[in-house]
Amino acid sequence: MTIPPSGTQNQVNVVRDGSMSHLRDRVQELEASWDRLCVGDWSWDHLATLHRQAHSLAQFASSFGISTVGTTAQQLEQALAQLEASHLATLTPETRAPIDALFTNLSAVVHANEDETYVRTLFYPLAATGRAERQIAVLIVDESAAANHLALQLEHFGYHATVVSTFDGIEEAIRANPPTAMVMDIMFFEGDLIGSQRMVETTREAGTVPVIFLSQRNDFEARLSAVRAGGKAYLTKPVDIDGLVGVLDTLTGAFVPDPFRVLIVDDTRMMSILYEAMLRDAGMRTVALNDPTQIIHVLNEFQPDLLLLDMYMPTCTGTEVATLIRQQAAFVSLPIVFLSGEHDRENQLAALNQGGDDFLTKPIMAAQLVSAVTSRARRARAMRAQLSQDGLTGLLTHASIKEQVVREIVRAQRYGTILTVVMIDIDHFKRINDSYGHAAGDRVLKGLARLLHQRLRTSDSIGRYGGEEFLIIMPQTDGPMVFSVIDDIRARFATIGHQLSDGDKETTVTFSGGIASLRPMDDSNHLLEAADTALYAAKHAGRNRIVLSEGPCDGNISSPHH
Repeated sequence: MTIPPSGTQNQVNVVRDGSMSHLRDRVQELEASWDRLCVGDWSWDHLATLHRQAHSLAQFASSFGISTVGTTAQQLEQALAQLEASHLATLTPETRAPIDALFTNLSAVVHANEDETYVRTLFYPLAATGRAERQIAVLIVDESAAANHLALQLEHFGYHATVVSTFDGIEEAIRANPPTAMVMDIMFFEGDLIGSQRMVETTREAGTVPVIFLSQRNDFEARLSAVRAGGKAYLTKPVDIDGLVGVLDTLTGAFVPDPFRVLIVDDTRMMSILYEAMLRDAGMRTVALNDPTQIIHVLNEFQPDLLLLDMYMPTCTGTEVATLIRQQAAFVSLPIVFLSGEHDRENQLAALNQGGDDFLTKPIMAAQLVSAVTSRARRARAMRAQLSQDGLTGLLTHASIKEQVVREIVRAQRYGTILTVVMIDIDHFKRINDSYGHAAGDRVLKGLARLLHQRLRTSDSIGRYGGEEFLIIMPQTDGPMVFSVIDDIRARFATIGHQLSDGDKETTVTFSGGIASLRPMDDSNHLLEAADTALYAAKHAGRNRIVLSEGPCDGNISSPHH
């Protein structure tokens, strides 16, 4: 049976085919440089450059699994290193002969590999698969009338809920659509607690499915029974939708963080393509830069979680780039990982002392690269989150979202793309706090934050702009399209029932919003002022509506009031 290659392997195979042409050209360049040295253009600097080029060639061939070329290039590299260390005043025929032979051998193995028909094998182990789009199915096992209402509430948060009201329907529902989680009334089966345990054991035939128990009871016996039945959470009725969604997000991994962003700086284009393929297959976002002189511009636009940096490049060294980056306050904490064929430990430590955080040696396996990048990027993001994320909602803070507006405006103006922002404010929020307490208000804020995160793109930025005010940045999207998206979220939020008090009654909450798109001469102040003006118009028109600004103050269109 033939196993089709992964997305990464397809890219690697394509690049590997092109790498043979690249190797042939590099060998010809090396031979020409060696010939110039031998006929009178002798220079220790030229010899040092030739040595570095041979080193780069050896690492390039090894990275693509072309072992015969890599081994021969390493032998040439070692011979040039010995010649460099000898400090000879001139070349003699005896000194030149073994290096000439190595060049002849290198050229021969390159041509031999060009003529070879490759067997497409995985010379790198597969990296972790990327996050696939998935439907998050939830099975609600409850015979009460509130079950269908609960299913509708969960739909707004991206959960596809199926309700089962009889024991016989459970196995059929699991076969039809295997659930990611189950929400179950602990008294469902025959009105006793032990029955629930038997039901959980039955459903485990479909796999390990986390179970959340619901109950009117809040006593020790009922909770202990739920624990013994394998329950992962226990919520009392009436169900607080915000609390239930929070538990489901945790158990199912639905509240997925944005993928790690990695900037790769390597002067060899095919090497950077290889690393991009490895990291993208692990679900990361990457940008490859072959000209290190453009790094500041790219850092400001891409805002990476980690920089993967080659040590030896023609324009400048990796340590010089790292030092330059560390001199800028915005990137002092950016993790810098050197990726090089440098094996000398002293040189590696010297590079780390000049701004690096880790050192990886070429050639590198995909699993090793992904593991090293993931661990560094995760720690860096966690540290940054403590400074840039709101403690209650997990969204960007006021200062962070305003900084992001400035960055997105610069990007939009440079490339001539569309940029739209949205100001959102929860209606009558003070009344919620006064009537139900600040804890209830916090639950509403977290519920809206979760809904926005669920319904917006990963490329959109969301921040808590004020107490009950949110700011959303939506790049490359015009006003009418944003209006359609935000108005749909408004309508969904207005139907969600929040359990704000100890009684059985649910309370609905609404929000108003103002939308503004970037105009040619706008700065961040003008853009935010236009969105704020549109928000004020929405409030003035009766709340629970979205207003799209056509300018700073010159008219708008509004969603219908519900």
